[in-house]
Amino acid sequence: MPFIRVETNIEIDSDKAEGFVAGLSKFASAAIGKPEVYVTVMLHQNLSMVLSGKNEPAVFVTIGSILLNKDNTAILSEKFCAFMYEKLSISGTRVFIEFRDLERSMLGWDGRTF
Repeated sequence: MPFIRVETNIEIDSDKAEGFVAGLSKFASAAIGKPEVYVTVMLHQNLSMVLSGKNEPAVFVTIGSILLNKDNTAILSEKFCAFMYEKLSISGTRVFIEFRDLERSMLGWDGRTF
């Protein structure tokens, strides 16, 4: 049920990209506390993107999940920014995160909703 969409203006070679999304799937599962079988990670790269008026390397992350506790978003922001820095060498000042708390009835999987 959690989905992580990463949009960036950098280009990541295909081998690194596959490792990045696989690693992010495991990381997100642990950070959000949901089984990885439900996690979806999408990477959109090499986009035209400006953050703070500059087109330097940047990342926009959307994190959506059922029962995403808004009391935990500051901790999640810290963890996801650290992950982006570790894996992509992009500073937290160049990472913007949108959190979405999803309703069970508005998310489908395997022919049903949650």
